[in-house]
Amino acid sequence: MTDLLVLAPDAEEYAPVLRAEAPKLTLRLAADADSARQFLGSVEIVLGAPALVAAIVNEAPRLRWVQSAFAGVDALTRPGLRRDYQLTGVKGVFGPLMSEYVFAWILALERRLFALHEQQQRREWRDEPYRSLAGLTLGVMGLGSIGAHIAGTARAFGMKTIGYRRAPAESPAVDKVYSGGELPKFLSGADYAVVTLPATPATRHLLGREALAQLRPDAVLINVGRGSIIDTAALVDALGRRAIRGAVLDVFEEEPLPPEHPLWTLPGCYITPHNAATSFPADIARLFLENLKRFEAGEPLAHRVEFERGY
Repeated sequence: MTDLLVLAPDAEEYAPVLRAEAPKLTLRLAADADSARQFLGSVEIVLGAPALVAAIVNEAPRLRWVQSAFAGVDALTRPGLRRDYQLTGVKGVFGPLMSEYVFAWILALERRLFALHEQQQRREWRDEPYRSLAGLTLGVMGLGSIGAHIAGTARAFGMKTIGYRRAPAESPAVDKVYSGGELPKFLSGADYAVVTLPATPATRHLLGREALAQLRPDAVLINVGRGSIIDTAALVDALGRRAIRGAVLDVFEEEPLPPEHPLWTLPGCYITPHNAATSFPADIARLFLENLKRFEAGEPLAHRVEFERGY
């Protein structure tokens, strides 16, 4: 029998689906790295939170496969960690949740919901002008499953869609694709620029001072990718000067965001605690079970991560 370690704070919530669908697995559950160490001598597969798995990955002699429970796997691709196993990510799960988050904010901003609520507190009955999403341009940085889903949602609202990817390649998800050195053209054309890129050495501070200067003064930046994509100091400066309309941030270079950080109080800055797309255990377990069938049959696994690329 194959030993599976589920290593996540909510490990117990994975158990019902896994026990029902894969009764032959020897299931080990741990909520933290210390609790997991008692099982490391026998486990061949780990399903879990990347940061927790990274703490024990070098200590599991029989490890053959790690299934991430999150979209971001940068914690497992860092130098010094072993790479002699198969690492798989999460695809096709978070797109709908990310779309809900992105368009909750876009609709709130365009329909002036915050201003309307303030009027309610003052008991004012006054029209608040707004504009339709139809005809606005949504730019998506990163055209994987999450970026493609967000772009598809934008089309449903009649928005124009543009995409940016590091390597040249067409994508049916958007109307036009920019790549490589075309980042300034991409940024200057977006009413809303949505970041879904992974954290890699190549994407670190991709949106620095010069790049942010390409955004129009009425543009809004939304980051649901990784905090390291944006140079935080440069963004603080842009928001402080009101060089852009605003920023919706779910991820940060430092998490939790310190209470004294200037982003908390900058005009036009909206902060959420890295919860745009929660990993619901039942969803991740089902994705894992599909790949388990391939693993047991000796077939190539879906959603393999290339360690060098980071995704």
